[in-house]
Amino acid sequence: MRLGGVAIAHDQELVGHSDADVLLHAITDAILGAAALEDIGQLFPDTDPIHRGRDSAEILREAAARVADAGYQIVNLDCVVLAERPKLAPHKRAMRQRIADILMLQPEQVGLKAKTGERVGPVGREECIVAQCVALVEAKST
Repeated sequence: MRLGGVAIAHDQELVGHSDADVLLHAITDAILGAAALEDIGQLFPDTDPIHRGRDSAEILREAAARVADAGYQIVNLDCVVLAERPKLAPHKRAMRQRIADILMLQPEQVGLKAKTGERVGPVGREECIVAQCVALVEAKST
């Protein structure tokens, strides 16, 4: 499974039109939304075959370029991944670094928390993994 741009060994995989990296998708939507731009589904629709199996890191890089073109820079990200399994603590440093590399940030600008569903609901039953992100952007000084 790929999560946060990092390959994680697991007995299940995420399913989606692209590579299904739910964390990178959440970050993509957060930075686009913070800059009041269209969302990931509008810019990278799953109805377009070009996005089939596409690397979510490419999508995030393109979204970041649109944010920059709109006159904003990313200040920081606050991300949460809700997953019963796999345990993400051993991967958090690599995930933060990979996200920082994709966005040309410092790892300290990427907050990442991992939570479980405590065996309750779709996350707890391992039916899904959910990712959320809040992005802070600021207008670039001219």
